[in-house]
Amino acid sequence: MFHKKNTLVFAVISIVLAANLSFALPRIAKYSSVDEPYWTYGRIAKFWTAVSQQNWRGTNINDKPGITTAILAGPGLLAIDPMPYKSLREQVKSPATIAAIRKINFSFRLPIYLMSLIFFLLFYVFLKKLFGTAIALLSLIFIGLSPILIGISLIINPDSLLWGFLPLAILAYLIHQKESAENEKSEKINFADTPPGKIIWRIIKEKKYLLMAGLFLGLSILTKYVANILYVYLLGLLFLEYIYNFHAKKNPAAYLKKAIFEYLAVIVVSMLVFFLLFPACWHTPSMVLGGTFLSLAFKSTWPLFAGFLGLILADLLLLKSFFAEAVLNFLAKHKNLFKKLFSTLLLLGTIFVFVNVYRGMRFIDFEATVASPKGGSGLDPLRFISELSANLYVLIFSLTPLVFLFFLWAIFVNAFRKAELATRESTVVLYFSIFIVLYYIASEVNHVVATTRYQIVIFPMAGIMAAIGLKQFLSQFPWGSLTLPTHRYWTYATTILLSVFSLYLISPFFFNYASLLLPQKYVLNLKDMGDGSYEAAQFLNTLPDAKNITIWSDKGAVCETFAGTCKVSFSRKDTEGIAFKYFVVSTGRKSRSLKMSSPFNSSVDFKKLYSSEESGIFRINIGGRANDFVKVVPIEHIAK
Repeated sequence: MFHKKNTLVFAVISIVLAANLSFALPRIAKYSSVDEPYWTYGRIAKFWTAVSQQNWRGTNINDKPGITTAILAGPGLLAIDPMPYKSLREQVKSPATIAAIRKINFSFRLPIYLMSLIFFLLFYVFLKKLFGTAIALLSLIFIGLSPILIGISLIINPDSLLWGFLPLAILAYLIHQKESAENEKSEKINFADTPPGKIIWRIIKEKKYLLMAGLFLGLSILTKYVANILYVYLLGLLFLEYIYNFHAKKNPAAYLKKAIFEYLAVIVVSMLVFFLLFPACWHTPSMVLGGTFLSLAFKSTWPLFAGFLGLILADLLLLKSFFAEAVLNFLAKHKNLFKKLFSTLLLLGTIFVFVNVYRGMRFIDFEATVASPKGGSGLDPLRFISELSANLYVLIFSLTPLVFLFFLWAIFVNAFRKAELATRESTVVLYFSIFIVLYYIASEVNHVVATTRYQIVIFPMAGIMAAIGLKQFLSQFPWGSLTLPTHRYWTYATTILLSVFSLYLISPFFFNYASLLLPQKYVLNLKDMGDGSYEAAQFLNTLPDAKNITIWSDKGAVCETFAGTCKVSFSRKDTEGIAFKYFVVSTGRKSRSLKMSSPFNSSVDFKKLYSSEESGIFRINIGGRANDFVKVVPIEHIAK
């Protein structure tokens, strides 16, 4: 039985990775993305040039900061020097130049994509430790075959790594909490009689997941400063863990003393990782604080956070957790109500999103909200609710129907399960639900609507919640137990097939995925990353005498591999007097183009250009949605 079980695990992992590779590998070179040129033709080379010259200050390449992106994509520099091709985007290109650009894309994207495969394996290892094999494998299927996660993994961008690092930091911390709950009594180290080497080895052995939480937290912040949210979230987790798993076993003072010390250890490790891998900090050590507690992403909340943490430490050290004990005991007594209220609000939010969508966006125009992700400043309750709902709208319809249904089931079951009967699975569903809401609120505090890319870290968590929900759903039936080999085979096979089917329907435009549950007239990812641009350029390259054709495009991604002359500017001085033959436009840039087109040549009717009725001579409807298009339109079709 043990051998058969291992064979099944190996088979499922192999099939998921093979399916991921079969969809992703052909796309690595044949894809043009927006924003990538900032990395391929600038930041990556700048980082490694600064390292080679020991110009540590020069490694501060971006305000993300994107250091892990530069480090991992760096091997691409060994394959090809991108700098000779930096200024050729809008110019005429030979077949050899286009081939070189494809090689640049492949060489720099491949290391990041391979890292995503490592993420999948790490998710399996961590989740097996946290929940067991069944949920680990189901999660691997949902995460490894997610269209959105495959799509982001093919793009050179900090979000292409953040989706892995940040959830892994949380999982490592949760594993440590689980082990602490199961192994409360551990032999104390005799520091006086134990050699330093053995002390260090024992700490690493016993606290390895705590150290890994700090490692992945540090990598997350090196990737994108938004990961600072984990400083708040992990602190909250240690209180939630006491309320739901430790209350009957320990007094608050003993628990908090150990938990807060371990939490501070995670922070120290994360800051150490940040310092060691970010050479600019070697030149200016204060950048460690600037990238963590004093970063722009944490600027508006860190004083409250610091004050709260200071009060906890003062209560612990001076009053032996007098106030903490009163608060935690109160929350523990009402933990069932807290859980129900929280889960019910999330369910009601989901119901509202569906009602609003299927009533024709009667109450809130989610599309308009997502199209302008930079929210306004100041306190506006109606805008706050509108943008929170829009965030949930993006998440719900970016999940495949299968993942969404069991994601929702997990929340539903958690809402009505008595806290006294809570399992590690149900508490993690609650923890992840809290993270989602906290993440959305943090986005609101920073005046940003969480588009698909901005909430990419939530997708692995949603996949894990869906895996828990599927296991809990199957357990309701006598034939649904995953302890029986036949049931496991059918469950994994069906889940893989349905997930692959969702990938097939959207292929190759993975990052523009929208669920079949979303009515066809709506567009979800209005801030796409360039899907369809490569295909439009390749069509234009097949036209006779393509080299001598001049086009205008609303995305520079089209220009990247187009053989002729390509313009993206709206400026009159850059467009006046140019004989454009074709215009390439997409849904994602419609709002921007209509706002900025006034200086453009007055002979072009931009409203007609973006009209769904104007099909042009080449058109791609992303995911079969007529309102989500990339099209090539001849000038004569839109001339006034």
